[in-house]
Amino acid sequence: MSLDPESFDGALDHVYRATTGELDWHEALRRVASTFDASCTAVAVERYNLAQVRCDPLNVAPIPETFHTSMSAWDGQQLYYTHYHRLDPFRAKVGLALTPSVLRMHDVCDVVEFAHSEYYQVLCRHIDCFHLGRFTSRINADVQLRVVINRGHKADPFDEQELALVHALGGHIARALRIQRQVTQMGATLAAALEALGRNGRAAFLVDRDARICQMNTKAEAICALGDGLTARHGRLVPQRPEAQRQLRAALSFQLGEGPKTAPKGPTFVVMHRSSAPMPYVAEVTPFAFDVLWRTPVAATALMTIDDPDSQRPVVSEIVASALSLTRTEARVAGLLASARSEREIATALSISLNTVKTHRKRIYAKLGITSRLELVSTIDAYR
Repeated sequence: MSLDPESFDGALDHVYRATTGELDWHEALRRVASTFDASCTAVAVERYNLAQVRCDPLNVAPIPETFHTSMSAWDGQQLYYTHYHRLDPFRAKVGLALTPSVLRMHDVCDVVEFAHSEYYQVLCRHIDCFHLGRFTSRINADVQLRVVINRGHKADPFDEQELALVHALGGHIARALRIQRQVTQMGATLAAALEALGRNGRAAFLVDRDARICQMNTKAEAICALGDGLTARHGRLVPQRPEAQRQLRAALSFQLGEGPKTAPKGPTFVVMHRSSAPMPYVAEVTPFAFDVLWRTPVAATALMTIDDPDSQRPVVSEIVASALSLTRTEARVAGLLASARSEREIATALSISLNTVKTHRKRIYAKLGITSRLELVSTIDAYR
């Protein structure tokens, strides 16, 4: 079988889209299986006990951390990890790979012997896996990646060219998973940083060049919920006045490298007037360097922060909400109640009915053991 380079590139594209969540892993691996004319493919990230690895590496029991397969329904994962991994014909040859490697069935055992083995008869035969190809690599000190590509007994075994492509595919999957882990960790750190800004009274938005909201903190949600001067509409940040909309577009264009090159350096400010208060929102827009993993000349996103002039408006952060056992919606209602907004205004801001607001208020008061808004403000301040 001669693999089409365009088809292989398409499989790689599916893999990278799966690590970003754009595609389901099942769909991506089905594309890989189709490309390699395989009966099934699987990606397994496994954790090992390092102390056991040093003492008896061939009898280490892997702990599955992540497991994806191209098959729609397969109940053999638990069977494999509880018993059949010990009979795996690759085990003695591969052990725990210290460097990326790829092997096929012919490299590890006699094919006739494999056909009569318990491993094939009980596990592989039922999913038509006979010609096995496997890529193994380290993710870090105690985590290993395995990419398995299996063909049925009527198919041809993998040739040298196909093994080279399996090796290339495995390397790309390992790289994609590392990126996914880093982005996940970065996202958790970013969320904490945005909430820290909120605790210091600053609303924070992470937006792209079209003002689409990538992430925002609780303080920012509260401002948008009020719909006064600034709102979130269909996932985009929209100032209410046309002049402020033009200012925001210009600020994002400049900060993301698309504005006039002669413009002064530093943050850009956008003034958003409000109908309910004389003091406007003044937003500071700066580029957000999200090029830690992808080096590009133009930043993909911008950070916009607003120092809320209504300092008396308490905002219930996720940490405070958790401490008070409030749900996300209850936390938003509690913050607006404490800001002296009427229940009808809260209903309008959150797009819920007045009765729903009253129900949330009763539940909040019951949970906190209070009976008034004054007590609510005091309770929120005590946990900030």
